[in-house]
Amino acid sequence: MQEYCENPLCRNKSVKEVPVSAGEPGVRKRSLCASCEKAYSWGFQHGRMSSWKRQVWVLAIADKGLIACAKAFSSKENAEKALAEYLRCNENYNGPDDISKVWDWLAEHDERLSVELCFSPLS
Repeated sequence: MQEYCENPLCRNKSVKEVPVSAGEPGVRKRSLCASCEKAYSWGFQHGRMSSWKRQVWVLAIADKGLIACAKAFSSKENAEKALAEYLRCNENYNGPDDISKVWDWLAEHDERLSVELCFSPLS
C-alpha cells in the first residue's frame, strides 16, 4: 500500500487499498484516503451518475468584472429565478421573476453588473 492517496487531486495519507477496476473488480488496486475511498466505492464501482436531460443552463453574474455568482441549472426557469433572487438579495431588486422585467431593471439601474444566461448541451 502506498503512503499517500493515489487520487491525483488529493494529498492525504492513505488508509485503505481498494479495487478500482471497472471491468473486473479486484484486478487493479489503489491506495486511498478515507474520503476518496467513499467516492470510489460508491461512485465508480457502483456505476457513474449521468444527467438525464443532457443539458445545463449557466448563470454568471460579474460585478465590475469580478465573478460574483456562477451556477448551473437544469432548466432555464430555475436559472431565471436564481437571477431574480440574487438581485433581490444583493441589489435591491423588488420586481417579479419574469426575465424581461429583470433585464429592464438591469438596464435602468446597474451598469457595473454584467449577466450571462446561456444554454450549454452536455455531450
